[in-house]
Amino acid sequence: MVELGWRDYLPLLFALLLGGAVGLEREMNGRPAGLRTHILVCLSSTMLILISRLESTAAAAADGLVLDHRMGAGIVTGVGFLGASTVLRSGDFLRGLTTAACIWFVAGLGIVLGDHQYELAVVCTAIVLAVLTVVNRLAGYVTPTIYRRLVILARRPELETLANDVRAILSAEQMTVIDLASGHDNESGVHELVYYLALKHGEQAPRVTAQIARLPGIVEARWKLVAGT
Repeated sequence: MVELGWRDYLPLLFALLLGGAVGLEREMNGRPAGLRTHILVCLSSTMLILISRLESTAAAAADGLVLDHRMGAGIVTGVGFLGASTVLRSGDFLRGLTTAACIWFVAGLGIVLGDHQYELAVVCTAIVLAVLTVVNRLAGYVTPTIYRRLVILARRPELETLANDVRAILSAEQMTVIDLASGHDNESGVHELVYYLALKHGEQAPRVTAQIARLPGIVEARWKLVAGT
């Protein structure tokens, strides 16, 4: 059995403080994994690395401490399942990716603390907190590109004219047409146009739908999320 001194418990204290700092930021922003989850993940990985180092040292009977890298790899792999459980998709929104990354970070933080690299752990935690606060505010000034699929059903013979009318509406809204597909149902006489678009603002979608609905022969116009975005 490995004997532990008070210094061996120091990494656990750092795990409580640093993991808790990241978790507190997530908790204050109402994220799915907050203070307790981040502390527990950081403490767990720190504990596992500590015992791995101590047992490796005792077994090797060497002067320096030996880190079993297999334990660290196992922690990083295992915590991925926990992080994945925080990611939720609701309609067009993907929520929880940053929290999943934070969980993965505090797991790595525990590995660093278990190796007694306190300075590295403190610096990395400070950088992460800066990203979660300062960079998050700066990101609000960036307009992301949104990818959507516009499906239009219409009963009118001149399909090319319809495609040009729709393209004019999209162009006026500064939407970029990435691709266009078409189809025709002989039984119902309904044409289908499918536009793959790049938008700057999601608020454009209802306005465009209303304009297209006023075109002659339109049966339906609807938006779909592009898979994989």
